[in-house]
Amino acid sequence: MRVTDIGGSSPLVEVIYNEILRDAFISDELVSCDELRGGLLAGLGVLTAVMDDRGRPLAAAVGEWDPGSRVLLLAYIAVRRERRSEGLGGLLMGEIGGAWQQRYHPEMTLAEIEHPSAHRTDADRGDVLARLRFYERHGARALDLPYFQPSLRPGAERVHGMLLIALAPLPGNGTDGSVDSGPVRAFLTEYFLGCEGAVGTDPASQRLWQAVDRAGGIPLLPLSDPIALPLSRA
Repeated sequence: MRVTDIGGSSPLVEVIYNEILRDAFISDELVSCDELRGGLLAGLGVLTAVMDDRGRPLAAAVGEWDPGSRVLLLAYIAVRRERRSEGLGGLLMGEIGGAWQQRYHPEMTLAEIEHPSAHRTDADRGDVLARLRFYERHGARALDLPYFQPSLRPGAERVHGMLLIALAPLPGNGTDGSVDSGPVRAFLTEYFLGCEGAVGTDPASQRLWQAVDRAGGIPLLPLSDPIALPLSRA
């Protein structure tokens, strides 16, 4: 096996999208293949894959880079169903914490994951609690925000019951239990403007922005106690 970056012009982009990402994420959580390819070609994304000896992708991670906030989002990480629990996700996390950091030097690296109280485990998408433990083993912590994923395209639903987590290496004073709200606010503003065209004023959006703007930064919470993690609702 080898770990390699996949360029936007590679035919493997479509293979990874159709054979790995579409099995692991519901449509409301997933950008289109054209959007994925476009981000890579524009230099605003990275696609790293674990390949077998025949050149077949077994697992993949997608990063989205926001140069304004200098926040790197791990948008997707997934492993073929028949190759799970073989350490392939760990190989990708090593790249995210290593090569990706050297490439972008981000203020922080974030990821969106499902809250175990709001989403069910199934055969395609995997075990929600196991996913939480996976990130915990790799040093991630949850931002204390009632987070939801914005609507990614017209007709798509927002995805509530999500967690926004900070990946290792934790940013700035993250080891002291909080992160600076400035980069998070800048990132989320660009994210919501890009997806929904506006920063919402509905109750769920108001709760999110109030939590972002609290004094003293955004607290980081351990992933070991899922019941204590914040939960957004429509």
